[in-house]
Amino acid sequence: MRKILVIDNEDLVCKTCQTALAEFGYGVSCVREDQVAAIADKDSYVLAIVNGILEDMTEIAAFETMRQANPALAGILVTGHASSEIVIDAMNKGFSRVCKKPLAAPQLIEAVHEILKITDLREDVTRMKILLPLYTLGQRFIAAECEQDIYEELADAVAREVNVPSVSVMMFDESVNSLKIVAYRGLVASYVEDLQIKPGERIAGKVFQSQRPIVLNKANHHLNPYHDLMKRKELSAAISLPIVSKGRVLGVLNVSETKDGILFREADIEMLSIIVGQAMMALENIRFIREKEESSRIRAQLEQYVSPEVSNMLVQKNQILTDVGSVQQLTVLFADIRNFTLLVQYLEPIHLRVFLSSFFDMFASVVYSQQGMLDKFMGDAALAVFGAPVKLDNPNVAAVSAARDIMAEFEKIRIVWEQENAIFKNVGLGIGISRGPMFLGNVGSSTRLDYTVIGQDVNIAQRLAAITDSGQILITDRVYATLDGAFPIRTENNMLLRGMESEVAVYSLSASASD
Repeated sequence: MRKILVIDNEDLVCKTCQTALAEFGYGVSCVREDQVAAIADKDSYVLAIVNGILEDMTEIAAFETMRQANPALAGILVTGHASSEIVIDAMNKGFSRVCKKPLAAPQLIEAVHEILKITDLREDVTRMKILLPLYTLGQRFIAAECEQDIYEELADAVAREVNVPSVSVMMFDESVNSLKIVAYRGLVASYVEDLQIKPGERIAGKVFQSQRPIVLNKANHHLNPYHDLMKRKELSAAISLPIVSKGRVLGVLNVSETKDGILFREADIEMLSIIVGQAMMALENIRFIREKEESSRIRAQLEQYVSPEVSNMLVQKNQILTDVGSVQQLTVLFADIRNFTLLVQYLEPIHLRVFLSSFFDMFASVVYSQQGMLDKFMGDAALAVFGAPVKLDNPNVAAVSAARDIMAEFEKIRIVWEQENAIFKNVGLGIGISRGPMFLGNVGSSTRLDYTVIGQDVNIAQRLAAITDSGQILITDRVYATLDGAFPIRTENNMLLRGMESEVAVYSLSASASD
């Protein structure tokens, strides 16, 4: 509802306005000129209709009082003496129309509609004057390549659009639990560098904590409970505004003025809020792009160890392998190509590389199919882990299933190569599988890290693979204990493996399901 104020010491015009305008949905309030000063919401009215009495014209003075609080207020002067001098004087004092008494309802309605139509056009023009620079400003923010660019543009935009000499952009730094200045204009560098404000401290800290802006004007400081917190006594006015993105307070924007007579109003807060909103949209965009790039980087890193499907799952769960390092109960599979030294002696290096690549491609594919993790390739051997980072109901079954598939696929590869070179008749594959506590995580120096497993059972799996016959799979008792008859198993003699102080219980199984 658009509000119209009638200033009338005689109540004549007031009655006409209430009767004629009510049906158009206007809210009409009537006051005497001596009551105008007491009106609290002067800026809520769009039009004032003044009944001017010739003797002293105090009603016009009351209109001027309203205009001081609400410069956009339009006015209609109703007078019995509409001389050219009175009309010119009325126009100079901000009136938009002069109507002659007696005021007829049709004349009043026409005048009100016409004036409010003009007022709407002026508001549209004003809005465009505001929005066009903001559109350009939005383009500047979107063009920013990093967060610091956005902070600097925000400081520039506020100083330019609000025309203030001092601006600071403070963002919350979780590492020190404090607000720190990340961009500024009109401040001394030495003051900025060491400044840290905790939530609840000083004006910025209170704004951050309460999520509400604070406006300080020296002209009415006695009305503001925060005035004593203003440390810089040379300031005449200041605003601290929370910087909010997606409902979360990220920092505080501070602007200040030193010229006397300057007052910050609600309109200034609205302007700052619009500029900050533009900046935060750009900040969200940059952070989104950065998160996507980081996810792609992590996914590429993960795919060195696990299948693309598993890496996607881990990224979505925000599980970053490089941040993980712990002792876990895991199952490891070690595959070793038997008589590989013979191949090195008789096979050209280029052909050897092609053969190994075909083996490693097959090995990785089978491991991924059982949701295992590819640890590493080592010359003529390969290591895989089951049970992490993807948790499995029975990692031992997954490891043994993978071993049998690897053995079967290796035999296919060997037969193809044997058709080209008879030396491959003597080549085979041996696999050792063990389970136990081992460390899974980053191992290495500050300049080079390797995500791998370390533990005695890793060594046991490697030793078992080294003593196998071609086509043989050897497992330890911890692996055997959970297979529950799923595979044909044969008990072997306990073995004292190289480097071990005690014997290890060993079992063997067939390489294929048909055996």
